[in-house]
Amino acid sequence: MGNIIIINRGLTMKVDAVTEKEVKEVLNLYAKFYQEKDLDSLLNLCAPNQDLIFIGAGEDEWVQGWDEIKKGFKRDLEQADEIKIDYGSLNISASGPVAWNSSTMHMEVVVDDEKVILKGRLSMILEKREDKWLIVHLHFSMPSSDQKAGQSYPV
Repeated sequence: MGNIIIINRGLTMKVDAVTEKEVKEVLNLYAKFYQEKDLDSLLNLCAPNQDLIFIGAGEDEWVQGWDEIKKGFKRDLEQADEIKIDYGSLNISASGPVAWNSSTMHMEVVVDDEKVILKGRLSMILEKREDKWLIVHLHFSMPSSDQKAGQSYPV
């Protein structure tokens, strides 16, 4: 007998107003601490786990664990003269002590006196521990410029 898979496309996880406000605050602090280039405060937003994973847009930006995350943040902050982050519409959901966000993320970065604009997509998973929401997973990506609207693949 084969396996039965049930897909409920109508399933959504509602987020209560308090959780939504607290998660938005973490996102706002993340942007603020990047702009202030405040490494310690950025790290305080993250769960101090070895299974913590951040995935960036660069080929080498798959970092796992506290020490690697710290190195990644440090590299980001050292290589940029200025950093500004803005979000598009925040799509926040939650279930118990886990919340997640999907949104667009616009970064304006100045590197060696050159302004670089990164228009990307952000997904972030947070876990509530001891009354504090901490980032446990972050993924920032940018759409392929080779993939045209209406195409599923960049051909």
